[in-house]
Amino acid sequence: MDHWRTLLSVFPTRRSTVPPLTAVAPFTQRRGVQALPLAATDDEALARAAAQGHPGAAPILWQRFAPLVRRILTRTLGPGDEVDDHVQDTFLRFFRVAKDLRDPSLLSSFIVGIAVRVARAELRRRRVRRWLQLSPSGELPEMGGAQQDPQGRAALTRLYRILDQVDDRSRTLFVLRHIEGLELTEIAAALGCSLATTKRHLARASHRILTAAERDPALSAYLTKAPQDLDRPGTLPADGGDRDE
Repeated sequence: MDHWRTLLSVFPTRRSTVPPLTAVAPFTQRRGVQALPLAATDDEALARAAAQGHPGAAPILWQRFAPLVRRILTRTLGPGDEVDDHVQDTFLRFFRVAKDLRDPSLLSSFIVGIAVRVARAELRRRRVRRWLQLSPSGELPEMGGAQQDPQGRAALTRLYRILDQVDDRSRTLFVLRHIEGLELTEIAAALGCSLATTKRHLARASHRILTAAERDPALSAYLTKAPQDLDRPGTLPADGGDRDE
């Protein structure tokens, strides 16, 4: 997985310029309730506090999970100025449905799942805009890292062209596993799929994307060592087993 992260590090996630989430989070202030101490609050307690509308939960959630959400959105959608808006959208959605989280220990996976849905919705909007010819060609926007590593920028552009050619689920699975480095169980929980289904779809997505990358001169230099868990030709799992999507 390290070679994909090396490529994506050419464009590090831009530091957020959005206001603190407390400025927009739909919390009801309660008298006599003290802010939660950040260092002493685990995910389960934080999830329960958010579900109850605790006024101290919002800034802690933002500080703890915003970097992860921003990385997932940036790496799934590609670099762009609109990422911060999608980060805000992810947390606003979370606070609207926080009470629906049945297992507080799955807070991280719950938030990742919302971020994935936000990313996939944006990918669908982009496809519609391209179909209607209401957007530019889709080239990645200029960023400062391009001047420092033009070869890396070219490779990154080609990688996102490959990702644009696969379905949203394959793109999301590939990013979560091989770029973000999430465990398979975390991905399955975030996507609401069984572990077997996640493995099956990930194997197909990884094989398709890696094969395309190996054939691309701009990307092949970054593939000095393929991820150990990428399935090679002939090793894809059969279609049997779980059928949930």
